[in-house]
Amino acid sequence: MIADVEYGLIKSKDKKSIQKMLDSALKFGVFQVSHHGISPEELNAAFTEAEFCFGLLADRWSRDGDREEFAWSRSAMAVAQRRREVKNEERFHMFRQKMDNLAKKMEVIAKDVAQIIGNNGGKKGLKKIKENETRMTLFKHSNSSLQPHTPRSCQAPGGSMDGSRRDSAAFALGLHIPTEPGEFRLLAEDGPVSFRATPNIIIFIIGEQIQEWSHGALRSAFGEINIEPDIQDAGAGAGAYSIELKCSPSILNDVVDKNDSISITHQIIFVVVVAIVYKLFTYLLS
Repeated sequence: MIADVEYGLIKSKDKKSIQKMLDSALKFGVFQVSHHGISPEELNAAFTEAEFCFGLLADRWSRDGDREEFAWSRSAMAVAQRRREVKNEERFHMFRQKMDNLAKKMEVIAKDVAQIIGNNGGKKGLKKIKENETRMTLFKHSNSSLQPHTPRSCQAPGGSMDGSRRDSAAFALGLHIPTEPGEFRLLAEDGPVSFRATPNIIIFIIGEQIQEWSHGALRSAFGEINIEPDIQDAGAGAGAYSIELKCSPSILNDVVDKNDSISITHQIIFVVVVAIVYKLFTYLLS
């Protein structure tokens, strides 16, 4: 029941596909975008230097059972590049460039989706969002039979978090994509829901910023990808990867500005019309 919409139909503004996507966002806070143009080969190539960089930038990664997590952002990589042990390392520069190219492609797709949501997500009382920096988390998955994994349920919307941390972690859209088939686990009000995740589909989740932007008309969601690589490959250090990109497309604020501008224009027209009617009325009485 989670909608799967082709990216080309979103760009061409196909009404049926857009409605399908919005219905899924309204009901589940989740929808899928297929044929997005990022190939599995490109995804795997982007992770070629990941193993090396996970070790080089130890402060950017952590382990959670069967999964290693690497925090990426443009500002963090710019700071890392100034380190003596990093700035002359060619593999780091290759990794940084590949990640940046991947982020740019995903940001373009997110912008196109956000534009559809902006144009169809309501017209009254929209609230501007804070345009936080795009952040990605890279996950390396191992087999959970060797190292059990604890789901990140503590990061689900509505969890306990002070205001400053919540604001800095807030996002409008979350994009999930794996390098090989796995399972997406969605935390829903009625309990967890699972469905298949594949490299040719980007799973979109609605973030808290869109929920607040739309005054609750669109609900936020939380979920994560789980991949179980072949246990025979575990000893060789092999693993599967997935990526989660969180962003706050500025186009959502453009919609608010546009609606505010239209509202002011309507007010001016109303005042002009009232003035004309008043003058006409007084003229007829005289």
